[in-house]
Amino acid sequence: MASSSSLSRSWLYHVFLSFRGVDVRKSFLSHVRKGLESKGIIAFVDDEIKRGESVGPVLVGAIRQSRVAVILLSPNYSSSSWCLDELVEIMKCREEYQQTVMTIFYQVDPSDVRKQTGDFGKAFEETCVGKTEEVKQAWRQALKDVAGIAGYHSSNCDNEAEMINKVASDVTAVLGFTPSKDFDDFIGIGARIRKIKSKLILQSEEVKVIGVVGPPGIGKTTIARVLYNQLSPGFPFSTFLENIRGSYEKPCGNDYQVKLCLQKKLLSQIFNQKDIEVLHLGVAPEMLSDKKLLVVLDEVDSWWQLEATANQRFGPGSIIIITTEDRKLLKALGLGSDHIYKMKLPTTTESFRIFCQYAFGKKSPDTGFESLAWEVTGLSGSLPLGLRVMGSYLRGMSRDYWIEALPRLRSSLDTEIESILRFSYNSLSDKDKALFLHIACFFSCFRCGVDSIKSCLEKSGLDVNHGLQVLAHKSLISIENGYVEMHCLLQQLGREIVKKESLEYPGDRKFLMDTKEISVVLEEDTGTGKVLGVKLDTSESKEIQISKSAFQGMKNLQFLHVTSYTLCIPEGLNCLPDKLKFIHWKYCPLRFWPSKFSGKFLVELIMQNSNFEKLWEGIKPLHCLKRMDLSYSESLTKIPDLSEATSLEELDLRYCISLLELTSSIGNATKLTIFYLRGCFLLKELPSSLINLEKLDLRDTAIEKMPSSFSTWSWLYRLDITGCTNIKDFPDVPDSIVELVLSCTGIEEVPPLIGNLFRLRKLFMYGCAMLKTISPNISKLENLEFLALCNFCETESDYERLYISYQHYKPNLFEAVIYWDSHFERTWKLQSDFNVHYIFPICLPEKALSSPISLLLRGDSLETLPDCIRSLSQLIRFTVSACENLVALPPLPGSLLSMDAGGCDSLERIDSSFQNPNAFLYFNDCLNLNREARNIIHTSACKYAFLPGEEVPAHFTHRASSGTLKINLTSAPLPSSFRFRACILLSKGELNDNSLMDVSFRVGSKQNGFIVRRGSSKGPIPTLRGYEGHLYVFEDSFSLNEEFPEAEETTFSEVTFVFRIRNKTWKVKGCGVRILEAPHYIIDGNAEDDVDHGDDVVDNDNDGDKDESADEGEGSIRQRFCFNYRKKKGKSTTNRVLKD
Repeated sequence: MASSSSLSRSWLYHVFLSFRGVDVRKSFLSHVRKGLESKGIIAFVDDEIKRGESVGPVLVGAIRQSRVAVILLSPNYSSSSWCLDELVEIMKCREEYQQTVMTIFYQVDPSDVRKQTGDFGKAFEETCVGKTEEVKQAWRQALKDVAGIAGYHSSNCDNEAEMINKVASDVTAVLGFTPSKDFDDFIGIGARIRKIKSKLILQSEEVKVIGVVGPPGIGKTTIARVLYNQLSPGFPFSTFLENIRGSYEKPCGNDYQVKLCLQKKLLSQIFNQKDIEVLHLGVAPEMLSDKKLLVVLDEVDSWWQLEATANQRFGPGSIIIITTEDRKLLKALGLGSDHIYKMKLPTTTESFRIFCQYAFGKKSPDTGFESLAWEVTGLSGSLPLGLRVMGSYLRGMSRDYWIEALPRLRSSLDTEIESILRFSYNSLSDKDKALFLHIACFFSCFRCGVDSIKSCLEKSGLDVNHGLQVLAHKSLISIENGYVEMHCLLQQLGREIVKKESLEYPGDRKFLMDTKEISVVLEEDTGTGKVLGVKLDTSESKEIQISKSAFQGMKNLQFLHVTSYTLCIPEGLNCLPDKLKFIHWKYCPLRFWPSKFSGKFLVELIMQNSNFEKLWEGIKPLHCLKRMDLSYSESLTKIPDLSEATSLEELDLRYCISLLELTSSIGNATKLTIFYLRGCFLLKELPSSLINLEKLDLRDTAIEKMPSSFSTWSWLYRLDITGCTNIKDFPDVPDSIVELVLSCTGIEEVPPLIGNLFRLRKLFMYGCAMLKTISPNISKLENLEFLALCNFCETESDYERLYISYQHYKPNLFEAVIYWDSHFERTWKLQSDFNVHYIFPICLPEKALSSPISLLLRGDSLETLPDCIRSLSQLIRFTVSACENLVALPPLPGSLLSMDAGGCDSLERIDSSFQNPNAFLYFNDCLNLNREARNIIHTSACKYAFLPGEEVPAHFTHRASSGTLKINLTSAPLPSSFRFRACILLSKGELNDNSLMDVSFRVGSKQNGFIVRRGSSKGPIPTLRGYEGHLYVFEDSFSLNEEFPEAEETTFSEVTFVFRIRNKTWKVKGCGVRILEAPHYIIDGNAEDDVDHGDDVVDNDNDGDKDESADEGEGSIRQRFCFNYRKKKGKSTTNRVLKD
């Protein structure tokens, strides 16, 4: 059974390394990895896996799909349940899949591993606490089995390097091959290989399939070749079918014969037989259905190729790797995202190093070539193909040669790059080719949205919706966040194709992009009807003059994009082509619109920063116009008649500072949803017909009041009237409003109608100096998430800046945040400079009074807190940290589980008690707490508390001036179950390590009778700002019956507590204990410091920094206490150890 299972395994890794990080990660392990890598051995190391409570599916998969497992057994290996679970899985794979297991005993005796004795055994027993018998037995058996495997012993070896070399050589012998090193120098490929393998690991199918998709030249074939080289030794049959699309012509009509040919090649390479006959398409499935195969199908571009190869029956354990530019093919094969790896471009740093590898034979440039190397790297757009070709082209050349070659590299495409990129272009239909050229030569030259492209090409006959999907599936474009992006080398390919339409006469090409060529065409008026688009950028050119008839010959011009400070049109323009759909002309020098232009096809008109005083007179047929942007046109006094603009969706007139009024014809734009008027300082009135608006920006206008119909604008969800100082009344907004920005207005009152805005999520009223009254109805808004009510701060950034750093004026700023819902993920936030006792109770959401919530209050203006906090009957967490002027805490509800007042330097008084036994109290750095407040904290029935203090309080009846405390007892019985309260005095050392710490305690004794240890973890201790002493107080219980049922009647003779801390930032200066709920016992001795209680009570320092899910980590405080007791007569005194 094991043998057959082994034959069907897919070995993704040569070696799996199992180790305890704290023992070997930074030393011995790194040398082992280096030794394996020197021989080309691929090892799986769980560096990037997030540790949890159990070994996850990725790790289990990695173990099962590694040919060899190397186990580094070290002193703390058994202190990690993670390592032990790994070991159990490894030993299972050894049995079921014939996985080879090698052991290295590093500073540990194999006998201790086998029998779980010594320090190794102690660590193991601790790890077993709380685990089921089944788990513990599985661990013990695995340790016994692994210790029986002949391995390498560090104690028997004088030279670690020789031992590691021997391990690597033995692994190579087991693998039975010499691993390939052909791609060892490929930068960044290791991380990509690991991601692909992780996808393979998680696949549960018997036959694993992975698709590698990406644009041409990104390195799909290379990464497939690396995978093939690494995996093929583990397969009895394997083949790499390279460049399938280039090897087979696309069939016309019947594809049966070409499928037979492809299957024949597949079978011939798998079985290494040239004379295989494939008479029908059933031959391949018959021959391959029981074979374990590794097949790479490289550069697939048609479905028939997958039908003939990948869509077959393969034997269990087979792996099929497909590289393609067409994601749609992978979807057609039924592959989901878990089976597809999308290739990404190298990072900027990786690209630079890759280029240097080809150009200089090393990962950095020669002296004097640094800036040149960076520029060429940029020209390649980080595409590995471009990096290789350009680097190889320049290799060995002088610096002068590089400088002379740069202009050519900037303007033209290398023939090798072009030939590879052309494959994808040539496979497109005529319509998709045309769409590709539109994007490459025009729309990709600036940030253009998908919707904009669709609108501009809607009636072009290019079937743009489907075409964009085709280009995206074939990795020729990407669509990210609603914008179309194309790689710069693909853009260059499109431009080369268009340029070849007419090498000598630019005016005869479809698209013009070169500034010099466009200048000549416009100056000499040589543009023809073939020109569809012009993209002109003269930002780096000298002044360009064009004639008034420059566009007269371009009768079919549809797309015009001009960015120019230097364009000069002394006579103006007498016409623009009527077929123009898209005009984007920033800094247009024209004062008046050309008289000959109908605009009937115009979709977008973007004329930012223009010199226009007005556009056209009269009415134009603007039925297609969807977007008009005349922002920052400071001379514009009126906008054109929009009577026919029935498709207009967005109108942007920001900072048209001379604009006096809006034409009434704007009411015909019934589809207008977005309207920007910010900075139109002279605009006083708004038309009442804009009933379909969704977003309206009136910031810094002279508007005095909103239209009378405003409350009926039922689509409006965002209104911004910031800076409209003439507005005195709260606007009568429709109940559709979601975001309302009323900052820096003259509004005096938030009226009761606010309660009707049930959809409102955000209300901004910064800098409303006249605001005095807030209606309590604001508390009824169940969807409200953010509320700013400030007289002083004018913006949110002002609020944050003033909150962080006060200079000459200190406003009454504060912030309140409420978190709610099951995981406290929803928030309600109030920012204000009103008096907190007035504003907080008014704005407090009604549902906060009866819902489980967490409340945060912060602000240096807070001296006392509102009494309404007491009425929050389900307040779970309350934080007022860093409120430096807070003097007193009010009465608080009994539901409180966490109180954090850390950093409240002025806090003196606490008018509340904390009686919830599960509460956590943080008063760190509260140095001015009075005696009554400290006493409340010391005696509160909380789970733990943290507060300043220089000595252990007297009511802790047993105290010591160190970290060790022993309490002597008489023979009177101490109950086997009791509660206790402990206090630890901490002082800060010279170092300032901000790592958090936790407290744990253990119970043990070593007298006649039983040895009992108990441990439990406590909550985190916060970081401190100063060096003052602090007290950590907590309450807990111990039940001997739960730990050891046989010991139900006992007599204790002593109790020992030990507190230890590893973090060098902290020191334990003292401790104290008060035993609770334990009547009838008599203390007959005093506390003793620094008791020597033996190794069974206190562990050595090397019992483990656990790097995952550990009870004790770096910076942990440990508290241990032990009991010496005897059992009643007639009962045995067998020694037994219990651990947590």
